[in-house]
Amino acid sequence: MKHLHRFVGVGLMACLAAFAQPSMPLDVQAERLRIATERSQYETTFAHAERGCYRRFAVSDCLRQARQIRRTGLDELRRQEIVLNDLERKTNGAQALQRIQQNMATEAPASPTQR
Repeated sequence: MKHLHRFVGVGLMACLAAFAQPSMPLDVQAERLRIATERSQYETTFAHAERGCYRRFAVSDCLRQARQIRRTGLDELRRQEIVLNDLERKTNGAQALQRIQQNMATEAPASPTQR
């Protein structure tokens, strides 16, 4: 299970790197929705596992294991969210810088004699 999370994380990083190219914009809202959906699935799975644990003899061990699985999954989603936030911040910064440069270019005098 741990290896699956690492594989998914590496795959997401590769996708985000590919989308970071200027020619292919990343749909940030869709990624946020996917992360929220997966987070909800982890919580639902944990709730089911927690209920199942209370039916067992070794409740503490079962709960500990269920919490570990949930924590691992949620940590991975948080890492993905941080990468997404960083990518969005860099994109917004680059766009702001480009707007500033365009504004400066249009406000600059056409020739040195106009100064």
